[in-house]
Amino acid sequence: MTEIQTIAMWGGTNPILPGFYPDPSVCRVDGDDGTWFYLVNSTFEYLPGLPVHRSRDLVNWEVIGHVIDRPGQIDLSTVKDSGGLFAPTIRHDGTRFLLVCTLVGGTEGASGNFIVTADSAAGPWSDPIWWDMDGIDPSIMIDPDGSMWAHGTRLALFPEWDQQTEVWVRRLDNETLVPDTDETIVWSGALRGAIWSEGPHLFRRNGFVYLLAAEGGTSFHHAIVVARAESPLGPFTGNPANPVLTHRNLGRASPVTNVGHADLVEARDGSWWAVCLATRAWDRCDLLGRETLLVPVTWEYDWPVFAPGEGQLPQNPQGLQNLTGPEHLPADVANKPTAIGVEDVMAVRRHPSEILTETQSSGTFRLQAGDGLTEASPAFLARRLTSLSTRVQIRLVNASEGVGSGLALRYSATAFIAVTVGSGTVSIETTSADAPAGSTHTPWLTLPQGAGKGVLGFEVHGTSAVAVWEPDDGEAVRSEVLDISHLCAENNGGFVGVTYGALATGDGGFADFADLQEGP
Repeated sequence: MTEIQTIAMWGGTNPILPGFYPDPSVCRVDGDDGTWFYLVNSTFEYLPGLPVHRSRDLVNWEVIGHVIDRPGQIDLSTVKDSGGLFAPTIRHDGTRFLLVCTLVGGTEGASGNFIVTADSAAGPWSDPIWWDMDGIDPSIMIDPDGSMWAHGTRLALFPEWDQQTEVWVRRLDNETLVPDTDETIVWSGALRGAIWSEGPHLFRRNGFVYLLAAEGGTSFHHAIVVARAESPLGPFTGNPANPVLTHRNLGRASPVTNVGHADLVEARDGSWWAVCLATRAWDRCDLLGRETLLVPVTWEYDWPVFAPGEGQLPQNPQGLQNLTGPEHLPADVANKPTAIGVEDVMAVRRHPSEILTETQSSGTFRLQAGDGLTEASPAFLARRLTSLSTRVQIRLVNASEGVGSGLALRYSATAFIAVTVGSGTVSIETTSADAPAGSTHTPWLTLPQGAGKGVLGFEVHGTSAVAVWEPDDGEAVRSEVLDISHLCAENNGGFVGVTYGALATGDGGFADFADLQEGP
């Protein structure tokens, strides 16, 4: 059985959020309408930032909003590719939601760690309160008496080995939401030589405080580790079974790798669950980026056991059963309008509202033409690619003279492929692993005068894609097979996944589109 065939066999309810949904954090809220679970993810250079999903059963999720959802709330204009919003943590104190996160590469005075709050997870969320401290991946533990503990990770100030990190803990002031100055270092790795203790979370259970963290870096050697103490300030003792979950021992041909960065939640029925990230690759190319998966957790001798009886991520976690209350979101949340009639559209380093307008035609949206994909803030409206074997497409409705309008698969400014219509031609623009500093623009088809309306698509199959042009007044045309193996972290670096979307290039003008979608 080949590596590709092995990968193609993976399926089921995991991942619970397919595509570019890394660094998951989850919390539970019990209310008059029953129990809801809320989940957030990193978005890096994309806005709106930090999507919030809600679920009854931990398997089926619906997006209800974003934490960074308006211009002026957070400035991403200076962040690099795969910079921006890292590793959020969401918690609820009985009255309000709190979320902490790291902004990497922001403007001076507006970068580093911050906290925001909201009465409803759907928003609106407050402007950020910045924490004056080094490090990344902040988190909060809320004690039963309401007191709070802030914690995070950073490179060790006095390292014993390269890339050694340390987890710090401070009290969090309930009024100002700023951590105290007094700091305690509580963890530097499950093993001597361990690198990048990331995504730390503290929990209380049965008289212990547990520290959950990821180690080994967010790629093949990623792993989940656990320690416990009698106080948030330690001293912490590592679980003798560490790492409690990893796929690095399965080898690089495993259909799912890079398992780590977990968060724990207890359900109302007393069961425990973890959400974590992992990647599904094709020929070791992780096009989809780091996705969110669900893992059952049990307890033995006051230590958590991840994926009991399996020791690896399950393909079909059942989630919670026999639920009561509404199965779906209340109407005021479920019917919340989205930009183009689809959920979770994004733009690069700016909000979709800054480049998107509605048109008079139902189901049609307009992009203001601007920079191409090699630039910092392209005129690009995107969604996450969610399958390794799929088709994405968009309908071209209208465009100003001189505007190139089309469909793109983007990983970064140096790793993308686009098919565009403009100036009487259909062209393919692509980057390559051999020439990452620029792109190649190749005319593909010549169009009759006045033509230019139709459907553009990419048929994606692993590390290959075929561009498709279906004119309104003619037959479909397919390109030769195109290599897209560079659109991933394994071959291009970075932390995101492939997005697909509408592209409009030119000095002013506009392009009208419809039916941005992914499907078989």
